[in-house]
Amino acid sequence: MKKNELFLKRIGNEILSELEQISKLINEYDDFIRKYSDHMDLYLVRVKASFMADFYMGVEKIFKIIVEEINGGTPRGEGWHKRLLHTMSLEVKGVRPSVISKELYQDLLKFLGFRHVVRQAYGFQLDEKKLEELEKIFVKTWKRFSREIKKFCSFLDGTSG
Repeated sequence: MKKNELFLKRIGNEILSELEQISKLINEYDDFIRKYSDHMDLYLVRVKASFMADFYMGVEKIFKIIVEEINGGTPRGEGWHKRLLHTMSLEVKGVRPSVISKELYQDLLKFLGFRHVVRQAYGFQLDEKKLEELEKIFVKTWKRFSREIKKFCSFLDGTSG
């Protein structure tokens, strides 16, 4: 096996390992919802917000692997999180296809914005309506993200065109 093939396989394995961590988070969230779906108070809002923020942080870890190992470095400066997300929706000609679709980009942008609020605000300042909007697309976004990342890993592995 060539050195470049090993490099790409390693990156693919790192990405899939992070994807597995996000999968564990999703399972934990599902358990939480099953146990506490009948209750809604400020504390549960905080916990749900934490799950949504953790989900996006996991997504961002995968994007950082890709951008650092394949694209040559993480964007810098003000707004780098948004630039990183946008970069993943773009093809880098001769290097890699887009990592995520434009549709997934739009959904993840909502999670990025909410994650920023979770990190900057007090828990009692969280907007329950925004959280409810994210909850409506959470499972769909997770499934699409998982599918698109696996497709990208297949590209790295040389098994897709």
